[in-house]
Amino acid sequence: MDFKEWTDEEVDSLREKLREWRLQRDAPTWGNRFLNWTGFMGVFALLTGLTDGFFGGLSMPSLLLVVLGALACFSWYRGDKQYKKNVGFLDELDQEYARRDRKSRKRIPK
Repeated sequence: MDFKEWTDEEVDSLREKLREWRLQRDAPTWGNRFLNWTGFMGVFALLTGLTDGFFGGLSMPSLLLVVLGALACFSWYRGDKQYKKNVGFLDELDQEYARRDRKSRKRIPK
């Protein structure tokens, strides 16, 4: 993304919003733990459904476990992917902020 066209106020505003989001997302809260447990339980349900379908034959409960497990794994994957994308964007924004800060400082000759 090209930040050169953005004003300093826009960069500062977006940077602060993303920093608040990251602090909130990294905080040890039940919601953040729930996202990780969703992924773990999704994998467990998926593997249980596949194992049950393999050894006991395909049935409606095993198919339901496979589908629900796949959906839980996919939602966890999308959430984690979005988190990594936002953190990478925040890093780019911090680099642009540092570049503008260095550019705006005037060096005084000795």
